Amino acid sequence: MKKLSLLIIFLSFSINIFSQDHPYLTTQTPITLLSANDGETAPFDLTTPDGLADWNLKRKDSFTVIQLGPDHPPIIKTVYDRAPVTIWGTPSMAMSKNGRYGLIANHGFRNSLFSSIIYPEGVPLTNKDLTPELLRQQELPAHRANMVSLIDLSTPDYKIVHRVLFNDYPFHILAHPDGKHFVVGASENFYVFKIENQNLVLVSKNPQKHGHPCFWISPNGKRIIATQNHGKEETCTVQWYSMENNVIKHLSTVEIADGVDTKLLDTSMILRISLDGKIALICQRSVPSGLDFCDIPIVDLTLDKPAITSVIKQVADGVESFAFHPNGKMAVVTGLGKPTNCIGVIDIASKPARLLYTIDAKAIGQGIEFTPQGDKLFVGSATSARIEVFDVIGDYELRKNPKFLRVGYGHSSLTIGPRYQAK
Repeated sequence: MKKLSLLIIFLSFSINIFSQDHPYLTTQTPITLLSANDGETAPFDLTTPDGLADWNLKRKDSFTVIQLGPDHPPIIKTVYDRAPVTIWGTPSMAMSKNGRYGLIANHGFRNSLFSSIIYPEGVPLTNKDLTPELLRQQELPAHRANMVSLIDLSTPDYKIVHRVLFNDYPFHILAHPDGKHFVVGASENFYVFKIENQNLVLVSKNPQKHGHPCFWISPNGKRIIATQNHGKEETCTVQWYSMENNVIKHLSTVEIADGVDTKLLDTSMILRISLDGKIALICQRSVPSGLDFCDIPIVDLTLDKPAITSVIKQVADGVESFAFHPNGKMAVVTGLGKPTNCIGVIDIASKPARLLYTIDAKAIGQGIEFTPQGDKLFVGSATSARIEVFDVIGDYELRKNPKFLRVGYGHSSLTIGPRYQAK
C-alpha cells in the first residue's frame, strides 16, 4: 500500500509538471522585448554575382516587438521603415518604466565599413531632407537622420508618436533609474528628456568634449560612465560623469591602474555597469579582427576616482555587449564572430572576475538581456534575423533552447521591460 501511494504521488507530480510544459517559449511574468534592426548590415551577407559585397541598400530598417508571458505563445510583430536604426553604437536602447514607450536612437555617422552603401534615390536620407510634414508621417526611411523615435507600444500598430532631431550624433539612449527621465549620449552633448503628452520634452542639454559616447548609468542614477572617441583612428577614452538634478558634469578620466596588463583601443566602445553599481565591464575591441582574442577591462567604481584595476584576458575575437544576472554572480558577453561565434560566461563573484566558459551562438552577437527573474537569456544576432534563447540552470550554466524569436534583418540593439497594462 505504501509503495502504491508513493507511485500515485509520483504520477500526480509528473502529470502536473507535464501540464505546465508548454510547446512554446514562456516567461514567468508578462514582458516585452524590443529589437531594433538595421537594414544597412545587409552587405555583410549579400554579394554580387562576382562574389563581392553588394553595397546597394536592399533591406529596410525595422523594429520588432515581442510579447512573452506565462500562458501564451510569443506575440511578435515587425514594423518596417518607421524608426531609423543604426548598428553603429551601443546594442541597447530605452523603454519606459511601465513598458508603454520604446525609444530608438539613430545617427548619420558612418565609418569606413559603411561608407560604400548606396541608398535609394528620391527618399529622405538625412536631417536636411526632412520637413515637418514628413516627420508627422508614420513611414520615414531616413537612414542617416540624427533622430530619436518615440514608439507607443500600447497601440496594436506601434505608432511613432514623436520624433526629435539633433544637430550632433545621438549614439545611445537609456532610461534613467528614476523612471521619469531618459538620457541621450551624443557626439557633443548629453541630453536629458522626459515624456509628456506623448512627446519627448528636453529637460537639459549638457555639452561634453570627449566625442562619440557609449555610456551606462549607475543604479542610483548619480553617475555615468562612457567610452568615447571622435570617430577617428585614435585610442578610446573612458570618462566618468556626475548627474545631479538632471545636470550632467564631467568628473574624471578613467585610467588603467599600474600593473594591469591591458589597453584600450580605438574600437573599445561598449560597456555596462553591474546591478550593484560596483564594477563596469568594457569591450576592448567591439569589431572582429581575426588578429587575436581581445580582453575585457574591468573598472572599479567603488573608488573615489574609478580606474581599470583588473582584466579578463583573451575572451573572444571582438566582443560587443554585456548583461548581468540578477544573482549578482554571473555576467555574460556576446562575441562578434562570423560564421562561428560565442557567448562568454563570466564569474563576477570571484576576485578577480574570470571567464568560466564559452557557448555557441549565432554570428555577430548584439543585444543581450536576462529576464527579470533570471531564468532565461535573450541574445540577438545581426545576421540571422533572430533572438536566441538560453535557459539558465543554477548560478552559472546556460543551455541553448532550440526555440528562437524571429526579428527583422539586421538586429542591432535590444531592450526589455514589463508588458504595458492600461489602467
